[in-house]
Amino acid sequence: MKIIIGSESFAPNISGVATATELLATNLAKAGNEVWVFVPSESYKTYEDKAFRDFIVVRFNSLPNPFRKGFRFATFSQQEIFRFIREIEPDIIHLQDPVGISSQLLKAARRYHIPIVVSNHFSLDYITSYFRYLKLIHPQIKFFFRALLRRFYNRCDYVICPTETVRSDLKNWGVKTPIVAISNGVDLDRFFDYFDLTEFNDKYHLPPNKKVLYAGRIDRDKNVEVLIRAIPEVIRSMNIHFVIAGDGSELVRLKKLVQKLNIEHAVSFVGWIDQSADDYLQVFQSADVFVMTSKIETQSIVTMEAMAAGLPVIGANGGALPELIKNNCNGCLFNPGDSGDLAKKITKVLTDSKLRKKMKAESLRLIASHEIKKSFIKINEIYDKVIKKN
Repeated sequence: MKIIIGSESFAPNISGVATATELLATNLAKAGNEVWVFVPSESYKTYEDKAFRDFIVVRFNSLPNPFRKGFRFATFSQQEIFRFIREIEPDIIHLQDPVGISSQLLKAARRYHIPIVVSNHFSLDYITSYFRYLKLIHPQIKFFFRALLRRFYNRCDYVICPTETVRSDLKNWGVKTPIVAISNGVDLDRFFDYFDLTEFNDKYHLPPNKKVLYAGRIDRDKNVEVLIRAIPEVIRSMNIHFVIAGDGSELVRLKKLVQKLNIEHAVSFVGWIDQSADDYLQVFQSADVFVMTSKIETQSIVTMEAMAAGLPVIGANGGALPELIKNNCNGCLFNPGDSGDLAKKITKVLTDSKLRKKMKAESLRLIASHEIKKSFIKINEIYDKVIKKN
């Protein structure tokens, strides 16, 4: 099968969409399909990126995204995209977002009668998080984007979303195209590997204390400040260390906040860790608890990775996180934005070894249904259904 995947976010971008897109392309290629990934270039030129072994990446001329540092969007590539479509003659096109390259691929698909599937990876709250100072008109912004997304998805043949929470939202928006919830999935075998962490702890200068981990983007929508402000209360009664693994637009501000709160001794910013490296696995294994502070997750791949590593998970009681985190079962839910409540939940888990052991076992049990191979079997079934229908 010839498959084209279109996405505005792809390596070296740091995002869940970039991760999901690369995993999708890799797994489809390993299953014997011919896969092309269409993404924005890192310059004003169009070129083929040779860095990926299993699939072909074509980067189309693009401009910097004024709303997200380090991201770009392709807007003037329609002729080139149409040319590639004619040359490749794909059996199906899979879109990862509703803008830029994906919108141009949708036009091409409709012109050349190619089946098209789209994945929804974000919520409307994610969009408004980048318009924080326009809070008074957030309802109008959401109304506009809801209509835009509804129209886009209704022109596709199938919509895939990661959770039932998102599926319900899309139906409420008025999306009439068939919608199915398929987990983004996680490679369980990879996260079941175990390492001697001595070298890892030395490399990142981590103390032997119990550790609380946050990993992922450090941007506005992730609300990592909530975790930083919870730290003083936790360390008043416990000798705990906090590890922040990631990068983003809020990193400098949060480092200054750590200094202001005089908690530098209790926090390590270890930077972004390559997800293909052993260090990425070890940062989870070195932790005792994982925290996700975002209240607008459509699923959270990194939370699933923490569960696959056997960690108790503490997350904001918002978005789709309650589908992964069962309160007082494999972790705890805290009131979104409430640093005091988060501090209490962290302290509760770290002071009760029996509870922590139970939560680790429950994380491993619950994540079993999110094995990534199962997700790609379901996606292939959708492809077959859409192709046969067309």
